[in-house]
Amino acid sequence: MVQKSRIRVGAVSFLNTKPLIYPLLNGEITSDDILLSLDVPSRLATLLSNGELEVGLIPIVEYFRANSLGADYRIIPNIGIVSRGSVFSIQLYSHVPISDIKSIALDTSSKSSIALLQILFAEKYNRLPTFTACEPIVDPNEIDTDAILLIGDAALKNLDATDYSIDLGAEWHGLTGLPFVYACWVARGNVELGNVPNLLLEAKDLGIKRIPEIASLESNKLQLSESLCRKYLDQHIHYETDESAIEGLKRFHSLAVKHQILKPGSKLIFLDVPS
Repeated sequence: MVQKSRIRVGAVSFLNTKPLIYPLLNGEITSDDILLSLDVPSRLATLLSNGELEVGLIPIVEYFRANSLGADYRIIPNIGIVSRGSVFSIQLYSHVPISDIKSIALDTSSKSSIALLQILFAEKYNRLPTFTACEPIVDPNEIDTDAILLIGDAALKNLDATDYSIDLGAEWHGLTGLPFVYACWVARGNVELGNVPNLLLEAKDLGIKRIPEIASLESNKLQLSESLCRKYLDQHIHYETDESAIEGLKRFHSLAVKHQILKPGSKLIFLDVPS
């Protein structure tokens, strides 16, 4: 008998993605269709591009960038990592007033957050600081630059660490009035996914119901308070890509093209998922 090939699915290892994958990790959903692995967002985009994954939870900027080059990626609908105001986990920490920032160290593990930061500075201050790369574990109080961008769990661990900070989700909402979509499940265009999209949708629905349990478990691992983890997952991260979120995606793309972060020509292509 020929063994059935499993669909290689790559997810982000941050707290905010756990409601999307927790039922797969804890065995609540069992399937021979999915082989799940965890990595940072930028690495997942590379694995997807190289054909080492069939589906990846990748930064949305990487989706647009790949499709502008003819990748034919497809977004699995109704799932994403979304903020509708403050996001908590994407923070610019600064030792000077935001309008005075001249240099920023960047946690390079998410390209969408970097693109969002560039757009916000270009739109609000009509300029860009100089950027340098840094590791995500850097203490904001030990940087040589004026400010540092931290994302994910590192950002949550450093809330209120500096005299000045901005929450990029809140800044985007203030600028556009729209949600911001950081990442989506994205599939390679030449792959037959079978029941995998429906399994990922089921995992999301079950995972959202497990947020209290996830917050309790992850708070111990991350050395964060359970109340912070619960508030973050309940109030600051959303997992539906509804019409307003899609409008946010379109606005992000248009502004990224305007500021030459992305090339024109990429379209939003959603996978048709039979119910």
